[in-house]
Amino acid sequence: MRVLKPEIAQNRKNRILNWVVYNYVNTGKPVSSDVIASKGGFNVSSATIRGILKELEDTGYLFQAHTSAGRIPSDKGYRAYVDNITRMQKLAAIEKERVEEEYERRIEELDGFLKSTSRVIADLSHWAGFVMSADIRDDAIKRLDLISLGPRSVLSVLFVHSGIMKHAAFSLETVLDKSSAGNLSSKLNKRLKDAPVADAAKIIWKEFLHKGASAAETELLKKLLDYFNNMSRDSDLVYLEGLSRIYENVETGEMGNLRDIARVLEEKDKFSQMLKERLKDCSAKNRALTLPGKRHTVDVTIGSENPFKEFRNFSLVSSTYCMNDRVVGLVGILGDKRMEYPKMISIVDSVSSMVEDILSDWDKLELED
Repeated sequence: MRVLKPEIAQNRKNRILNWVVYNYVNTGKPVSSDVIASKGGFNVSSATIRGILKELEDTGYLFQAHTSAGRIPSDKGYRAYVDNITRMQKLAAIEKERVEEEYERRIEELDGFLKSTSRVIADLSHWAGFVMSADIRDDAIKRLDLISLGPRSVLSVLFVHSGIMKHAAFSLETVLDKSSAGNLSSKLNKRLKDAPVADAAKIIWKEFLHKGASAAETELLKKLLDYFNNMSRDSDLVYLEGLSRIYENVETGEMGNLRDIARVLEEKDKFSQMLKERLKDCSAKNRALTLPGKRHTVDVTIGSENPFKEFRNFSLVSSTYCMNDRVVGLVGILGDKRMEYPKMISIVDSVSSMVEDILSDWDKLELED
């Protein structure tokens, strides 16, 4: 009997594992040796394939739900598949162009940059898309603009040193003219520049309210005070869109999975905390990057690799986005373990890069103003 070189035998085993995972992802059905022999194109006998499947099962990459059924990937099998495609997969130019065009089109149509981004990811992936903005309370204020939108409307635009921008619109009972809004903005910036965001409310309360301000200015200052106070309690740093995609794609017999994930997502703080830990891990990986111009990596967490047991049948594909070489947020996809990993990785990688480019453009415009 001909004995294969170890590297050739390992390569064939890897290709069969990848084929099994890919087909299970696409069909949701256990994969049998007969199906591999007839459709895989490996030019080996069914007996050889059965032997390889047995090895993959013994080493924890595959398992059988029933003795008479085909094989199903384990989390270890998914991990090997993802690691392989991460090494090999490059987003095709035509696919990248499609993602960019869709992203630019949707960003123009929708208000709210981060919420729009999570919706675009959901639409492109057909799973749930999420975006998490880094908590800016630990950041320092770069500039606060108060822009008059009318006699009783003011837009507040907050820039912090990491590059994140937050805006809010305020409606006033009292008329505030443009010059008053501009003057108040200048006074606030002299005091708030480089101050921690977490201290802004205290500074406004002690140093600006009731200090000779007009009625309209006092009303606006109170609204700013509430705005910064609410920011200190803000748990809405995570934008999640497309949960219905998960419900549509989960098989009828897997309703328990939906209950598990719904329970976690209802407890938003728990989900947010998981993403915060993920953001820290990804930030550490980013700092280890040595390739010039490469600012982020795509990270994949499969099933039981997630910290919560409720996510044991789901995967997270995510990447940080950076501003001025500093990690300021996280974009990603939440979906079933049977997701098309090459496509999901490509989408997340592309969107992360585009978010970075947009933030960079905004920062340049802000510096020019």
